[in-house]
Amino acid sequence: MFRPVFYSRLANTATWFRHASTTVKRPQVTSSKPSIINQESFMNGTTNVYVEQMYESWRQDPNSVHASWAAYFRNVEAGAQPGQAFQSPPAPAYRGAAYSASLPATHAAPSVAAAASGDISQAIHDHLKIQLLIRSYQTRGHNIADLDPLGINSADLDDTIPRELELDFYGFTEKDLDREFVLPPTTFIGGEKTTLPLREILSRLKNIYCRHTGVEYMHLTNYEQQEWIRRHFEAPRVTELTVEQKKVLFKRLIRSTKFEEFLAKKWPSEKRFGLEGCEVLIPAIKQVIDRSSTLGVDSVVIGMPHRGRLNVLSNVCRQPLATILSQFSTLEPSDEGSGDVKYHLGVCIERLNRQSQRNIKIAVVANPSHLEAVDPVVQGKVRAEAFYSADDRCDRHLALMLHGDAAFSGQGVVMETFNLDDLPSYTVNGAIHMVVNNQIGFTTDPRSSRSSPYCTDVGRVVGCPIFHVNSDDPEAVMHVCNVAADWRKTFKKDVIIDLVCYRRHGHNELDEPMFTQPLMYQRIKQTKPILDLYQKSIISEGAADENYVKEELNKYGQIMEDAYEEAKKITTVRNRDWLDSPWDDFFRNKDPTQLLPTGIDRENIEHVVGKFSSIPEGFHLHRGLERTLKGRAKMLEDNSLDWSIGEALAFGTLLKEGR
Repeated sequence: MFRPVFYSRLANTATWFRHASTTVKRPQVTSSKPSIINQESFMNGTTNVYVEQMYESWRQDPNSVHASWAAYFRNVEAGAQPGQAFQSPPAPAYRGAAYSASLPATHAAPSVAAAASGDISQAIHDHLKIQLLIRSYQTRGHNIADLDPLGINSADLDDTIPRELELDFYGFTEKDLDREFVLPPTTFIGGEKTTLPLREILSRLKNIYCRHTGVEYMHLTNYEQQEWIRRHFEAPRVTELTVEQKKVLFKRLIRSTKFEEFLAKKWPSEKRFGLEGCEVLIPAIKQVIDRSSTLGVDSVVIGMPHRGRLNVLSNVCRQPLATILSQFSTLEPSDEGSGDVKYHLGVCIERLNRQSQRNIKIAVVANPSHLEAVDPVVQGKVRAEAFYSADDRCDRHLALMLHGDAAFSGQGVVMETFNLDDLPSYTVNGAIHMVVNNQIGFTTDPRSSRSSPYCTDVGRVVGCPIFHVNSDDPEAVMHVCNVAADWRKTFKKDVIIDLVCYRRHGHNELDEPMFTQPLMYQRIKQTKPILDLYQKSIISEGAADENYVKEELNKYGQIMEDAYEEAKKITTVRNRDWLDSPWDDFFRNKDPTQLLPTGIDRENIEHVVGKFSSIPEGFHLHRGLERTLKGRAKMLEDNSLDWSIGEALAFGTLLKEGR
C-alpha cells in the first residue's frame, strides 16, 4: 500500500519508542469515535486525505492497511483519546528475534510516569539520550581510560575529558541516577537484563571502556565487526580468569621477571635491553600463541626489536638457558657462519603447546639495528610458508610482530607493511601487532616525537581494531590477547595490542635516565614491579597462598642457577643454534668449489625470445607494444640482448625446465 512521508517519519520515531514506552490500559468504549482522528497532533490538511482513505479501506478490510494503522484504527474505535491510540510496531531485530522476544511485554519505560501521562515525546527523548550516552563511551571511552601504570600521562596525550562523556551534556542530573532505562539494542552491558538504572549503566560503561582497557573500534566501517567487539568486551564477567589460569599467568610472570633480575645480577655492566617495566609481554605473547594454537595455527613467525629479545628466546621459544647465558662470554664459533650481538639473534624451534596439546613451530626472525625493518620480512616469510603448504587463508600460519611506540609511529616501513594487508599476492590474512609502549623513544617524550594522539594511529588506515591496555593489569592483558587471536581467526584482519608500560632502566642498562627524564624516573623508582603486585592480588583473592608463591619463586631461581653453572662448561658457540630458518641439508654435502652450469644454448634462447615477442593469433595489440615486441626479435637477429630480455630468458628457461 502507499505510505505517506509523514508516516515513514512517524514509524522511525515509533521504532525507538518500542523500547521506551509502556502499555497503558485503555478504557473499552462501545461507541465508535472516528472523529478523534482529526484531533491527532500529526494531522493536517494534507495528511487528512490519506488517513481518511486508509480508515475507509480498513473498515472494509482490516488487512488492507499496515498493521500499525490497523492497531491505531482499532484503538480509535475503542474510544482511545488523541495521542493514546498509536501503538508502535516491533523493534528492529538488531540481534535477531531472540533479543526482541526477550524484551518485557510491558515495554518497561525510561520514565513510566511520563509515558503513563501521555508524555510520549519525553520518553522517546530520554531513550535516545541513553543510546547516545552509551555510544559516546563506546567511541570515546578510551580517551579517559586509566592506561598509564605510572599515573603520569594520558595515553592519547590529552588530559581533557570529552564533553559527550559527561552526564550534563545530555541534560541528566543526580536525580536521574536511580531512574530505570531500557537499554538500546547496540550494547551488551545488560547481559540478560534489558533495563538498568542510569547509575549502573554508567558504572558498567566506565568499567568496560575507561578502566585498564581502552578499546578503539568505532572507526571500523563494518557493523558486524563492531558488534563482535562489543560482545567480547561488554558481556558481563567476560574478562574473568579461573584459578588455574591465574596460576599459569603468575608462573609466567615469575619467569619473565626473574630472568631479567638474574641477568642484571650476574652481568650488571652488559647491554641486554631488558624487559623491566613491561614484564607482562612474555605472558601476553604466550597467551596469543596458546589461543592461536587452539584455533588451528601450526606456525608462528615473530618479528621484534632488541628490547626483551633474550627473554622471548628463553621463555617463549624455550631456547636452552645455558645456550643463552653462554652468549655473555666471548667464545669462538664451532661452525661456519657469522654471529651477531646477542639481542639481534633469531631462532626456530618446534615444541608441544601444553594448552592445545598440539605441536607448534615458533621462529623469531633475526633483527638488524634498523627498527621495524623486519616487518615486511616477517610477512613475506609467513606468506611464503603458507603458499608452499597450500594454506591460502593462513589458517595455520601467524605473523606476530612486536614494536616500540616511537618506532611504530615514526618509521615509514610500518605504514608500507600495513598496506600489504589486503593485497591478494601479499596478505597474511591478519597479523597481530604488539606495541611495547614505554612512553619514550630513547630520550624523547611522545609529545615531541609524534603528532597523532596515539602511537598506534597508523593502524586505523587499514581499519584494524586497537586495544590499549595498562600493562600493570595482567588479567586485562590476557583478555585482550584472547580477543586479538579470536578477531584474527574470525575476520582475517590485522589487530593491534598497545601495551602501555614503562622502561625501568635507561635505553640500555648503561644509560642514566635521570639526566633526561628525572620526574618520570622518580615515579618509576616508587613503582613496584608487576610480579609483586600480582603476587599480592592472587593471595588476597585466595587463588594461591604464600607457600605456593614461595615454592614457585624458588623453583625458577634454581633453574637459573643450574643453567648458569652449565653455561660455564660451554667453550664454543654453535651458530647453527641461532638460525631463524634452519633449512635442512641446504649447506650439507655441497662442494663449494663446484659451480652448476647456468648457460643456455642458442636453440633455447630463440625459443624463449620467440614466445615473448610473438602476438597470439586474433589478438589486437597496441601499436607501441607491437613495436616493442618486434624490437625484441630484431635484437636476437643482431646478437644483442637487453635487461628485459635477460629477465624473460631467466623466467622462460626455468619454466621450460619445469621449475
